Amino acid sequence: MRLFIGFIFHKISFGLLSVLLPLYITQVISGGNLSVWGLIASMATFIAIPFSFLWGYLCDATRRYRFFILLSFASVTLLLYLFSLTTDLLLLGIVYAFIVVFQVAYEPSKNVLIAENYSHRDWKRGFAFYAALTEFGWVAGLFLGFLLTLWGFSSATLLTICIALSIASFILSAIFVNDPALIFERGMVTIERSFSLVQRGVELLARLNFNQHDSGELNRENVYALCFGLMFFSLATSMFFTPLPIFFAQSLALPTSTIFALFLINSSGCLIGYVLMKRNHDNVKETSTTTRVSLLRGILVFALLFVGYLSYTWAILLSIIVLALSGFVYALYSVSVLSLSMEVIPRGKTGLFTALLGAGSAIGCLSGPIIAENFDFSYTFIASATCFLLSFAAFKIFTSRHTEFL
Repeated sequence: MRLFIGFIFHKISFGLLSVLLPLYITQVISGGNLSVWGLIASMATFIAIPFSFLWGYLCDATRRYRFFILLSFASVTLLLYLFSLTTDLLLLGIVYAFIVVFQVAYEPSKNVLIAENYSHRDWKRGFAFYAALTEFGWVAGLFLGFLLTLWGFSSATLLTICIALSIASFILSAIFVNDPALIFERGMVTIERSFSLVQRGVELLARLNFNQHDSGELNRENVYALCFGLMFFSLATSMFFTPLPIFFAQSLALPTSTIFALFLINSSGCLIGYVLMKRNHDNVKETSTTTRVSLLRGILVFALLFVGYLSYTWAILLSIIVLALSGFVYALYSVSVLSLSMEVIPRGKTGLFTALLGAGSAIGCLSGPIIAENFDFSYTFIASATCFLLSFAAFKIFTSRHTEFL
C-alpha cells in the first residue's frame, strides 16, 4: 500500500487534467479548437513512443526503477508549472509533448515493481490492486474537478492545484518507493514457459512413436496478433475519449461540471471493476477477457450513436450507461493485458507494451478530433467501434495460438 501512495496523488492530478486540458485548449486559449487539441495530443504521444522503449530498456538495464519513477514525477511537476505560464499554442504544444514523454517514464518501472513483488500466479491480483488504488485517485481528481468547477474556480486555479498534487506525488514516492532486493520473478516465468514448450514437444513425439494422432500444434504465441490487438484497442479508446468532452459540451450543451460528473461515472465503473478483479483474479482468464471486452466496448460505442435521436434526459441516461459499463469492462481488460504483457514480452523490452499503447493512442488522438470536426461525432463513434472490432479479431487469433501453447 505505502509503495503506491505517491501514484495515487499523481492520478488525482491527471484525472483532473483529463477533462480540463481539452476544454482549456478549446475554450480558453486563443486559436484553440478540437483539431488543434487532437494534433497536440497526437504529436505528443507519437514523440513519446521511442522514449517508451528507452525508459523500458534503461530501467531494466540499470535496475534502478525508483530513479525513473522519481524522474517522471519531478519532470512532470516542473513541466506543468511551465504549461501554466503560457497561453501561446505552439509553446503549449511543445511543453505538453515533454509532459507526455516524462509521463511514460514511470510506466515500465511500475510494471516491473509489481511483477517482482508478487509471484507469477498473483500478478493479476497485484496489477488489480495497483489499478484500483490509482483509479481511486483518478476518480478523486474528476470529483475534485466537478466540485471546483461547480463552485466557479478558474482553469488557471485548477492547473495550480494539479501542480501541487504532482509535487505531493514526487515527495511521497521519494519516501516510500524502493527498488526490489531481488529481481528474478520474470526470469522464472520465462524459464517455466520454455520448459512448458519442451514438455509439449516431448508429448507430441511420444504420441507419434505410439502412432497416436494429436490435433495440437507446437507453436509459440502469435505475438504479432497480440501487438495488433493492443494497438487497435488503444487507438479505438483514444479516438473515442479524446473528443468526448467536446461532444458533451457542443452536441449536448452540458456545463463543465456535468462533463466532469459523466467522466466521474466512467472512472467509478472502472474502479468497481478493479476491486472485483482483485477479489476474483483466480477466476479470470486473461486471453478470453481481452477478447470479450474488445467486442463489448465496440458495441457500447455503437450504442452512443443513438444519443442524437433521443430527448435530453434519455441522452444523458444512455451516456451514463455507456460510460459506466465502458469503464467497468476496461478494468478487466487493463489487468488482463498487463499480466499477459509481463509473460510474453521479454526482459529488456518492457517499454514495448507502453510503446504499443502509445502508437495506437497517438493515431486515435489525431484522427478522432479531425473526423469529429470535419464530418460529425457519429463518424468518430463508428470509426472507434470498428477499431474495437478489429482488436477483437486480433485478440481472437492470439487466444487460439495461446491456448495451443498452454
